[in-house]
Amino acid sequence: MTTRRRVQKVHDRFRQKKDNEEPSYPEHTPNPGEIHLGGVRRVVITVIRATDLALGLRRVPTSFYVVVKADGAEHQTSNKSVNVDQTFVEWHERLSLPCEPSSKVRVSVYASLEFGPMLCHGELLRTFEISVGELLDRSEKSHPIIFQPKQEEVVSACTSLLITVGQQFSDQNDAGVICTLTTLTSRDMDALALKMDAGHRLLARYRRTHNSVDLDQCINHFERALSLCPVNHPYRPAGLSNLATAKFIRCQANKTYCDLDIPLSLFQDALDLRPTDHPDRPITQLYVAIALLFRFATRGFQTDADAAEELLSEVLDVCHANSHIYRVALIAIETSALHSARSIDVDNLGQEWPASMLPLSPNQLTHRAQRCSQRDEPRDLDEVISLHYDALGYYNTGHTSRGQLLGNLAAMLQTRFERRGNDKDLDEAIALAREALALCPVGHPNRSISLNDFAAQLAIRFQHRCNDEDLDQVIALDREALALRPVGHPDRSISLNNLAAHLATRLDYRFNDEDLDEAITLDREALALRPVGHPRRSMSLNNLAAQLATRFDHRCNDEDLDEAIALDREALALHPVGHIYRSTSLNNLANRLGTRFDHRGHDEDLDQAIALHRDALALRPVCHTGRPVPLNDLAVRLSIRFDHQGDDEDLDEAIALLREALALLSVGHTEWPVQLNNLATQLSIRFRHRGKDGDLDEAIALYREALALHPVGHTCRSMSLNNLANQLSSRFKHRGNDEDLDQAIALQMEALALCPVGRTDRPSSLNNLAAQLSSRFDHRGNDQDLNQAIALHREALALRPVGHTDRTMSLNNLAAQLLSRFKHRGNREDLDESRENLRCALTLLSQHDPRQLAVHQSLAYVYLSGLDKISADEGADSVSAAMHHLKVAANVVSGGLLSRLRASLLWVQHADQHKHDTQLEAYTTSMQLLDAYMSVTASVSSRHRAMKDFPRALAVDAASCALRSGDVCRAVELLEQGRNINWTQMTRLRTPLDGLQTHGEHAVALKKKFTNLSSLLDKPPANYLEATPRVGVEAEETQHRRLVEQWNKTVEEIRKIEGFSRFLLPPLFSDLQDAARDGPIIMLIASKSSCHAIIISHRQPPTSIQLPTDVWKLATLLVTLREAAGKEASPKGNQTALTKALRELWDVVSPAVKILDGFVRRGSRIWWCPTSLFNSLPLHAAGEYRPKGKSVSQQYISSYTPSLTALIKARRSHDRSSSVSFVAIGQNLPAGASFTLDAVEPELELVQRLLPPPPTVSFSKITSVDATKSRALRALRDNTWFHLACHGTQDLDEPFKSAFLMRDQPLSLLDITKMDLSQHEFAFLSACQTAVGDFSMPDEMIHLAAGLQFAGVNSVVGTLWRVTDSTVQHLVEPFYKNMRGNGPMNSKRAAWALHQAVQSLACDKDIPMTLDQRIVFVHIGI
Repeated sequence: MTTRRRVQKVHDRFRQKKDNEEPSYPEHTPNPGEIHLGGVRRVVITVIRATDLALGLRRVPTSFYVVVKADGAEHQTSNKSVNVDQTFVEWHERLSLPCEPSSKVRVSVYASLEFGPMLCHGELLRTFEISVGELLDRSEKSHPIIFQPKQEEVVSACTSLLITVGQQFSDQNDAGVICTLTTLTSRDMDALALKMDAGHRLLARYRRTHNSVDLDQCINHFERALSLCPVNHPYRPAGLSNLATAKFIRCQANKTYCDLDIPLSLFQDALDLRPTDHPDRPITQLYVAIALLFRFATRGFQTDADAAEELLSEVLDVCHANSHIYRVALIAIETSALHSARSIDVDNLGQEWPASMLPLSPNQLTHRAQRCSQRDEPRDLDEVISLHYDALGYYNTGHTSRGQLLGNLAAMLQTRFERRGNDKDLDEAIALAREALALCPVGHPNRSISLNDFAAQLAIRFQHRCNDEDLDQVIALDREALALRPVGHPDRSISLNNLAAHLATRLDYRFNDEDLDEAITLDREALALRPVGHPRRSMSLNNLAAQLATRFDHRCNDEDLDEAIALDREALALHPVGHIYRSTSLNNLANRLGTRFDHRGHDEDLDQAIALHRDALALRPVCHTGRPVPLNDLAVRLSIRFDHQGDDEDLDEAIALLREALALLSVGHTEWPVQLNNLATQLSIRFRHRGKDGDLDEAIALYREALALHPVGHTCRSMSLNNLANQLSSRFKHRGNDEDLDQAIALQMEALALCPVGRTDRPSSLNNLAAQLSSRFDHRGNDQDLNQAIALHREALALRPVGHTDRTMSLNNLAAQLLSRFKHRGNREDLDESRENLRCALTLLSQHDPRQLAVHQSLAYVYLSGLDKISADEGADSVSAAMHHLKVAANVVSGGLLSRLRASLLWVQHADQHKHDTQLEAYTTSMQLLDAYMSVTASVSSRHRAMKDFPRALAVDAASCALRSGDVCRAVELLEQGRNINWTQMTRLRTPLDGLQTHGEHAVALKKKFTNLSSLLDKPPANYLEATPRVGVEAEETQHRRLVEQWNKTVEEIRKIEGFSRFLLPPLFSDLQDAARDGPIIMLIASKSSCHAIIISHRQPPTSIQLPTDVWKLATLLVTLREAAGKEASPKGNQTALTKALRELWDVVSPAVKILDGFVRRGSRIWWCPTSLFNSLPLHAAGEYRPKGKSVSQQYISSYTPSLTALIKARRSHDRSSSVSFVAIGQNLPAGASFTLDAVEPELELVQRLLPPPPTVSFSKITSVDATKSRALRALRDNTWFHLACHGTQDLDEPFKSAFLMRDQPLSLLDITKMDLSQHEFAFLSACQTAVGDFSMPDEMIHLAAGLQFAGVNSVVGTLWRVTDSTVQHLVEPFYKNMRGNGPMNSKRAAWALHQAVQSLACDKDIPMTLDQRIVFVHIGI
């Protein structure tokens, strides 16, 4: 019976192998020389296992045996008989083989045709040659030898052979049970056997090729063999039987029925020589009976039929019911009874009995068909179909089993069509189903079943060819079947189910509300007939859910969607873990939740949908035929989440999943073009995101291939035309090739022609063609294209009346084209209509609909258009309205953080452009959304990559905006809020709450909750390998987002407590000013509008100074400085280019330095807090570099800080201990290094000598082989002061991979961020480039020195570029002497110590040191 399941169906890939008599070797066969048999006296075969020995045999086998030959000797196993239901035979006989691995062994499998003395080998089934070494290897791995069907055969006997081989060592002695190979001699193979073997070979070849010459030569050999067997010869009966068989076949082939007496006489002579107790008497009786039945069919002598029946009855009495002889005899009796009851067709009977072909019974064929449908094995499917065709030859029109066989064969042909796409299979299946229905006329008890089966075949053809007549006939057949199953009929629910399914199919092509409502009514009745506990209830739940979801798509009734999800959840509950349909239920529920997310924008629905799709995929491993379905559905949801959240990994995984799904299908598979389309779609999305030409070209190639597989008349052709057209349009926009655009429009026009009025997909086709015409208008300015585009959009809108879920989109599209025409012609009516359409679109959307965001953005564009054609007052009002809509768009919560962030950035752009008074609000909103978006990203590396997708100067541009409005304090606040987002995310999670416990039990509970959640969020995500499936990664990311939500709610609760109202909010200037407690801070701003310095003092208001430069000059200066610092000095030690660059830098910063002169004492400390391009400049080294010239270093002691907050935090945590724990870590030869740093060991020894002795300083040292990553991490954790001397690397692409190189593996910045160094005081980084970050994102300050300070180290000395061993050697001694001083060690002395050391070296003429090395070290922190 045909049932339906309203879920997507995809069939697995299969392979077809070329017919070959040689065995196939799917595994790599090792070189025999690799196998060592030392000490082995012999190799022994212990077990031989053969499968499907009787498959496809044309003569009844009595038994089977194996012959093994090697080195001129052979052994034959015993004969084993096989029952009908027996799939394999095993011989447990120990056969000794040669010891040499390269020795060749020939193995042959034979079918014996007699139980008695064997005249020859019998029928050869398989033979092959293999080495002893290969046998041993296959035996060890349990790899059988797989055989393909013989040439020109669909199936062949013996499909596989597994030979188990052991090794007999010299100290073992069981030779008595080992059969050794016996030597062959010419006397063993006499002329009689040669003749008989030759005859059998020719007969077997004739059955494959039907070449009459082979049959004639076969008879000649058998006649000569018989002449060598006189009367009383033991092999004469076998000779008679073989000759009789060959002549009987010739009578059939040549239709020389008059000659039937000859083979019958030979069979009878053989029977006479085999008395009652002879083992071969039953099989001889069987052959005589078959020959008599055939003569009865040709001549009509009843005596022949009676004699045949008597012989067959004797056979049934003496043979086992499971034997092949018994089964053939039983079929022969049924055939005899059938022929005696009707007129006889000799030709038909001849086809039924091609020399004792052995058909399976109908029930056995059904079992094989069911098993074959569950596995995608092409050879098995071909075999089952062939066996069914053979069986139909026996069970002709009058047989009661013929209808069953016709139905089964039709189903198998349908399966093969679905897997290979051969139209002939589908047409043949329909013809067979039609014949089966004809065998069940009105009134027949099985008519409803045949109606269902016939309808199912026609439905498949409709899906493939889109012939409306097929679908209408299907529905008519379903209605008739339903009428035959009235209320109370046990199968009524099945007919209800089928009719509903096909009505739903008609909806997809000819939408009709009546069909949809009827389908839902039918599904509800079917569900009512399947109460809780019914085995098919889950199917009805699924079907009704699918129809309700369809109705939701058309009418947008939330109740339908919610009910569908509830039904899907119940269906899933009925499919617990281990249930065969659990994967399907998981997929269905996931798809419905995905639809609800599309409609309402709840992240929980999307995350749950993806998790369910992953569960469904896990239940369909690589070998599962249904695996492409969850692969495809998961890919679609990941792509949607990419659109919503912008995570590149989602898009890349979606493409990888679709590639896998495509690889699981063969080129001819019916779902192949669907998967081509899906993969192409995701590649096109990635092209739009990353702009990689290869993705676009591959997408177009895939779409072209899919279109070629959807010829004219195919139901999916319009979809393929549309997809290819869209990508050609994208390529036109990317490369400007007019041919692409014209071809895209031609394809869209053809697609539209295939979607006449009434087709549900016509509105989409109208919309697509309109979009292409709009593109051509933009390119060529042809008014006709624009007018036609608008007309098409109007028609699409008319086809989507109020209530249609896509009406909003049509309103939006029409509005966009009307706006375009207004810009072109200036017709105010177009602008007004565009605005009105968008307003209508808004009224159609619910409060939480995510599509509000796009409509508000479109309205903003409308208000911003035509400003030059209206009065100033109207223009101001329009700009304000536009800013309002962009502001609303940025605050549509259901739109998702990423879309809201992008909307806020548009608000920033236009507010800035029009100097609107919402500029600062737009900047603030953007930075808040950026911060929130980053907070849900689990790893610091992922945050860094995500930051690159957004404006990199957002914070400095916001600060410049504040400065233009005269609000210097707000500028400082915005700079602090919008920079170092990565570090801010981490430091928030390590915020102490010591004062909270004094505010009662609730506060104490909140403190504990905050601490626990922060600890969980602060744990780094697992470091998955690239090949690791993303299911674990996905679960962790979902968990991270939920933890962020809980953490945010906890923070909101803490803010309600007195004194904590600004807990973790961006700090106010009054708080930030405390950073200047020990000296002024100069914040340097480089934005696109201007460059400023802000001087912050502890007590006075901040001062803003505009600097005499701009970002382009700064960029040039930065490049010049980096290049100059890398150049070798002249022979006199001068670096002229570097000196010149530092003079230019002085010109930039000198206005700020001059302001300092007014209130800061010479020699005092100052802190630089640079932004943007200033981050990479050596500000401490700026100067005039001429005699008596000014410079920063002559006037002040410079330090740097990445942020004001970091400096405040460092001062708060500074609590000096009387004893210092100091560790020196040195690595002179790290993993992968090509040379040794000879100065490392002396440097650490020097540091130790310069430090005070215990107990003032507790010193330890780790060097050489001991300086591994793990040892270094432990040392950093256990010591609050440390000195690192090693190689340093900077990774500009992945700055968190910048590292100190240890003996075994790098100690990376990412490793450091995972540590709590809040009690640490000082770090000296004697390595290259430890204070230089990512030049493309300077405001994130991601480098080793900054990482240590954000991790908690109060004072850090690092380097701006490459540092030489000589520089370090000369600098370390004066530095640590100054650090030591006369009192206890104090990390606040580090800046002064470094300044003094550099100044002393600059004045020391005995120590030659170039300028770049004098300024390479910088101090960061307090």
